[in-house]
Amino acid sequence: MGKNHPPDLADAAFKRLNFRAGARSAPPLLTGGPVKIASLPRRLWDLIPSGGALPEAVWRARFRFLVGLTWFHAVIIALIGPVLGYRWEFTPHAFVDDGTALHTVAEGSIVAIFALLATWRRAGRTVQATAVGFGLMSASAILVHLSGGYIELHFHFFVMLAFLALCQDWIPYLLAVAFVALHHGVVGVLWPAAVYNHPAAYNAPWTWAGIHAAFVLCSCVGSVVAWRFNERAFAQTALILEAAGEGIFGIDTEVRITFINPAAAKMLNVDVRSAIGWPVTGVVRCLEPDGTPTANGRSPLLAPLVDRLARHGTDQIFGRHDGSYLPVDYVATPMIERDRLTGVVVSFNDITERHRSEAELQRSHRQLEATLTELKTTQRQVVQQERLRAMGEMASGIAHDFNNTLSPILGFAELLLRRPDLPSDAAQRYLQLINTAARDAASVVRRLRELYRERGDHSADAAVDLRRCIEEAVALTQPRWKSQALGRGVAIRIDHDIADVPIILGDPAGIREMLTNLIFNAVDAMPEGGTITVRACTDGGEVVMTFSDTGVGMSEEVRRRCAEPFFTTKGQQGTGLGLSLVQATIERHHGTLAVESEPGRGTTFVIRLPVSGGATAPALPESAEWSRRLRILVVEDDPLVRLAVTEQLCSEGHTVESAPNGLEGLDRFLSGRFDLVITDRAMPEMGGDQLATTIKQVAANKPIIMLTGFGDLMDAKGEQPAGVDAVVSKPVTLDALTQAIRQVTARH
Repeated sequence: MGKNHPPDLADAAFKRLNFRAGARSAPPLLTGGPVKIASLPRRLWDLIPSGGALPEAVWRARFRFLVGLTWFHAVIIALIGPVLGYRWEFTPHAFVDDGTALHTVAEGSIVAIFALLATWRRAGRTVQATAVGFGLMSASAILVHLSGGYIELHFHFFVMLAFLALCQDWIPYLLAVAFVALHHGVVGVLWPAAVYNHPAAYNAPWTWAGIHAAFVLCSCVGSVVAWRFNERAFAQTALILEAAGEGIFGIDTEVRITFINPAAAKMLNVDVRSAIGWPVTGVVRCLEPDGTPTANGRSPLLAPLVDRLARHGTDQIFGRHDGSYLPVDYVATPMIERDRLTGVVVSFNDITERHRSEAELQRSHRQLEATLTELKTTQRQVVQQERLRAMGEMASGIAHDFNNTLSPILGFAELLLRRPDLPSDAAQRYLQLINTAARDAASVVRRLRELYRERGDHSADAAVDLRRCIEEAVALTQPRWKSQALGRGVAIRIDHDIADVPIILGDPAGIREMLTNLIFNAVDAMPEGGTITVRACTDGGEVVMTFSDTGVGMSEEVRRRCAEPFFTTKGQQGTGLGLSLVQATIERHHGTLAVESEPGRGTTFVIRLPVSGGATAPALPESAEWSRRLRILVVEDDPLVRLAVTEQLCSEGHTVESAPNGLEGLDRFLSGRFDLVITDRAMPEMGGDQLATTIKQVAANKPIIMLTGFGDLMDAKGEQPAGVDAVVSKPVTLDALTQAIRQVTARH
C-alpha cells in the first residue's frame, strides 16, 4: 500500500450520511407540485456515487482481480500472432505490420506495461486504478483492431467498463469512458476501417458512433446504479461501525487488521487508516495476569482462526502498541463465508470506568467499615462505661448483701469469745449458726460469680426445708435487726402452721438470703416499730409464702418498680439490689412474686414456689466414723487453707503431710508412700493440672482430688482436668471433702 492512503471510514461514512440525509428528507418524485419538481435534481444527484469509499481490504481484493485480468489480456494478445501462425519478421517495420507475430507481441506488451504500472505500490489508489483502466481499454481497442473491426468485439469495451466500476473511483472510470469516446468518436469517424468491418459503418460513421455511444451510456448507467447500491451498503456498514459505542476490528487469515472502527481506534490509541493492514500484534495484544504478552499460539483473539469457535473474555487486559494497557470485556467471533474461514471479528468494551466505580465502591465500603468500626468502638466504650458504673453500683450492693451474711458470723463469734461460760447447748447453737452463715456467704460468692459469667440461671436441686430456712434466717439476722430496731418495738412472728409445708427442691442458701433481704427491708420500712409476719402453706402444687410488715407501705409507682435493679427510695443509704435479688431468686426457683402495698398500710410479699415431686428432707450428715485411715499429701499454696484442710483430715484420723507448691509436692510424693493426693489448682511454679498429669505418669492408679474456687463452674461446663478423679469447690467443707475421698478411693 502506497503513501497516498484512501479516506478513512469516518470520512466515507460522513459523506454517505450527508447523501442519506438528503435522500431521507426528499419527498417522492411523482407526487407533483413545484416543490417536488425543485427537489428532482437533488434526488438525481443522490443517485450518483461519491467514489473512493471502499474499505482497504475490499478495494485491494477487487484491484488484484483487475490486475490479473489485465495480465490475462496482455498474454492473450501477445499469443494471437504465434497461435494463428503469423509470420516472424524481426524488422522495425514488423512492429506495425498486422500480419507479423512480432506485432501482436508488441500490442500485448503495451497492455503489460499498464499492468506493471498498476502494481506500483507508491502510487495511490487512483493512479493504480487508472493504469488498470487504460490497460483494459487498450486491450479492448487492440482486440477490435486485430479482428479487423469485428463488431462483436466492440462489446468488450462495455464489459471492461463494468469491471472497472468495481474500483468505485470516478477518475479512472471517466478516463476509461473518455478512451471509448475517443476510440469510437474520433478514430471511428476519421478512420472507420480501423474500427468497423462493414460498409454501413464506413458510409455513416457518425451514426455508428452514436449507436456505440448509446451502448456505452447504458453500460455506464447500469454500472453506476450497481456502484451506488454497493456504495450504500458499504456506507451503511461504515455508519454502523462508526456509531457503535464498542470497539470493533477485523483480522484476516494472515493475522492483519482488515478494518477498525473509530471507537476501537480511539480506545487502542491508533489511527484508523494507518492501522489497516498492520499485523494485529502491532495494534493490540492480550496480556497474561502477570502483564506479559500472550504468545500468538495461545492468544484467544486468534484462536477462532484455528478451531472456528468464538471466544469470550471478561475482565481481561489488552496491551496497546504504546505499552499502555486497557481493561476490557471482549468477544472474538470467526467470519465464515461459504464454509470458508475468512477472518475474525473482535468486539470489545473499555471497562476502566467500571473498575473505577468498583474501586470507588470498595473505597466507600472500607470507609463505611471504618465508620462502623469507630461506631462500634465508641459503643463499646459507652457500654464499658455503663458497665463500670453498674459494676460500681453492684459492688456497693454486693458489699451490703455480703455484710448481711458476715454479720451473724462476727456476731456469734464475738459472743463465743466474750462469754466462754456459755452453756454447751447455746455454744453449739451459735456454732451451727456461724457454719450456716458461712455457707450462705460462700453461696453468695458462687452466685455472683455465675452471674458475672452469665450463668445466673443455673438450676438448684437441693432439698429445701422452708420451715428450717425461715427459722435460720430469723436467727441469723437477729443480732443486726434487733440493734437497728432498738427502741422501736419491732417483732417477728412466724405462723405455727408452717411445719406442714412440704419439702421443695431449690437452693437453701438462696432462700435464706431472700428471707434476710425481706427482713431487713421490713425493718427499714418500720421506723416507728411494728410486726413482721411470716406464713407458709400449700396451695395445690405450690407452696405459698407470705411476708408482711406493718410499715409505711409503698406508692403505686414505687410498688411497680420496687424489684428493678438499682431502684431505691433510701437515697445514698440504699443500693437497690435487695428486692431485685429476691426477684432473681424466685425466678431461679421457677416461682412468682406479687407485691401488695398501700401508703400507710404496710407491705405484703406473696411468694409462690412449685412443689417438686420426690423431694425429701435433707439427710443428716453421715457419721464421721470411717474405718479406713489414709496417708494423704496436701499441696496448697495458701497457708491458712492448707492448715484448715490438714486439720479437717486429721480430725478424721488420716495421716497428712503438706507442701506449699507443686514442685515441692512432687518431690514429697516421689520420696514417700501416699494413698491419696489433694492439690490446689492455681499455684506458683507448678499448677495442679501439671502436678496431676505428672503423678499419673508415675502412678496411674493413684487417686487425686483437686481443690478450686471454680469447681461449680467446672461442673456446669462438664470440665475436669486430665488425671484428676474428683473436684471439690472452695470453701472446703469437711462433708464435701469426706464424700470426695470416699468416691475416689472406692474406684481405686
